[in-house]
Amino acid sequence: MHVWGIKMSLKLSIIGYGNLGKSLEKEIAKQSELELVAIYSRRTLDHVKCRPLEDVDKYDDCNVALLALGSYGDILQYAEFFKHLDTVDSFDTHAKIGEYKARLNAEKSDKISIISTGWDPGLLSLIRGVFSVGADACATLWGEGVSQGHSNAIRTLDGVIDAVQFTKPKDNAIELIRAGTVDGSKLHDRLCYVACDKTDEKRLKAEIMNMPNYFEGYDTQVVFCEPSEIARLKQKTEHRGQVVTFGEGFSTRAEVNLDCNADYTAKIMLHYAKAVPQLKADGYRGALDVFDIPLRYLASKALI
Repeated sequence: MHVWGIKMSLKLSIIGYGNLGKSLEKEIAKQSELELVAIYSRRTLDHVKCRPLEDVDKYDDCNVALLALGSYGDILQYAEFFKHLDTVDSFDTHAKIGEYKARLNAEKSDKISIISTGWDPGLLSLIRGVFSVGADACATLWGEGVSQGHSNAIRTLDGVIDAVQFTKPKDNAIELIRAGTVDGSKLHDRLCYVACDKTDEKRLKAEIMNMPNYFEGYDTQVVFCEPSEIARLKQKTEHRGQVVTFGEGFSTRAEVNLDCNADYTAKIMLHYAKAVPQLKADGYRGALDVFDIPLRYLASKALI
């Protein structure tokens, strides 16, 4: 990590220790200029660096806190705890990014909060911003793959023992975009595998199907199964995303193919975390999304 050429160690903490938190820990260990100070979790972990999540606001011994909490509720619920810290997150509820950004600007305007830095929203947001220029239709296709955020949203529901959710583009999705359809709910199918008590199945199916910003309006299938089947399905960590545009006389397409959704998100978050010291030195403050940060803070000039 550097501030325009000045090398220094970057002290990091991880808030949340699910799939993303574990991927962040793994990626930090690969980079000698990064130091993991603490891991904050609601669970009691057998880990030398574990601290109770509710104690986050008692410490300021890191340069940047990496928020690995679920976007459906956790990251909003605990925002008060880390308002004294510079943070990087991968908040991925597209419809609420503006609201989340405004809240952070109101509550911690003197700190840097880099938000929604995953591969989507995040990198694919930048691609959409460029590819949409001059286009008649611009849309994103996700999958086929496991959605960490949607899976976590289901697991927050009362009565759910475990769950995993897969997203798949419709077979004719490209043709639909070419014809002008850009609404994601019309372009995808969502398949939810849920383990719960049989007496909760009817209620949970209705709650899932009507969950706004996640499943409401989508062609969604809910399959109830044993926890062992969920555990098997959760071993599938792959995911994929495409940005597709059509315009008069041209079309464009960009795609990402991931062996592990969480690992790639962790790499992106750490890249943004390493930009925080320079951003602070240059006077940046408040909540910043990927459109607010010039690429010179992230990419080598040799790529021009």
